[in-house]
Amino acid sequence: MSLAFMRPVRRDDFDQVLALAKQSGGGMTNLPSDAEALRPRVEFSVESFEANAERPSGEVYMMVLEKDGKVIGTSAVFSAVGLDYGFVNYRINKTVHASKQLKKRIERRLLVPTHDFTGCAEVGTLFLSPDARGGGYGKILSKARYLFIAQHRKLIADPVCAEMRGWRGPNGEQPFWDSLGRLFFDMEFEDADLANSSMGNQMIADLLPRHPIYVALLPKAARDVLGKPHDSALPAFNMLLSEGFAFRGYIDVFDAGPLVDARIDDIKTIRESSIKKVSIGKSDSETQYLISAGRLSTFRVVRSEGTIDGDTITISEEAARALGTKSGDEVRAVKW
Repeated sequence: MSLAFMRPVRRDDFDQVLALAKQSGGGMTNLPSDAEALRPRVEFSVESFEANAERPSGEVYMMVLEKDGKVIGTSAVFSAVGLDYGFVNYRINKTVHASKQLKKRIERRLLVPTHDFTGCAEVGTLFLSPDARGGGYGKILSKARYLFIAQHRKLIADPVCAEMRGWRGPNGEQPFWDSLGRLFFDMEFEDADLANSSMGNQMIADLLPRHPIYVALLPKAARDVLGKPHDSALPAFNMLLSEGFAFRGYIDVFDAGPLVDARIDDIKTIRESSIKKVSIGKSDSETQYLISAGRLSTFRVVRSEGTIDGDTITISEEAARALGTKSGDEVRAVKW
């Protein structure tokens, strides 16, 4: 068995990525399970790696986790979102109503449409095959994105946000969509999500309510899921929080999933990573590191045992081969 490693998605990965998307259960806008919606996303990502951009201009850097020749997971970095149509979210605001005559002061929550994260970077598209769970691979998928950002600072906008899938009931119930989105988009959630994936955010700008909405007017079932992640997204949500991302009251307009954000310099993996020179040999330590090498189309990430001595990290021949490095090359490493 070979080491699992992250690399940029390729055109010939499409069938395997589509199979993963179909396993996701839907609701991942950036990983649609429809072939016609997914194909241009994979194609654009390949083009983004090949473009050698000089600044964040909307590129999408999708990566895959490969093990023994099979793609078992995906994740991505979006250099800057919403540049064409805007990036819309609801912000949960507080408003206060007071009556001196009645001696009453009542606080209420409002859902306010915002473009606060338009132009920011985003991390997303994290999905791991159910067959591969339990081996720390989800953590690799998550942290590899931060090493990519660290290695390509000029290409990634700051801050970075992440949208999580909103909560669904055991039978697929979506109380937020059913009580709000459906009324304005006049379609099923899956159809709206697919349209958003294939056509972009303009449809949201066209059909989303233009005025704030009082949360108190929503059914209790909808109120209860504001900012609540999908059960399957909870581990990823917790990993984001542990990296320094914070939930500040922003939610997805379709399913009310939480949006979290962080400044690049505050992301733990980036802050704790450092540049080392490669020495190939037998490590005398069992300490594991997440190690990245290369730039854009040659970018790779692997988890491996290593020994750090000053500005040098000693790694195995297998790890060096997976990274495409040789002795003397520079890599970025962070303790696992």
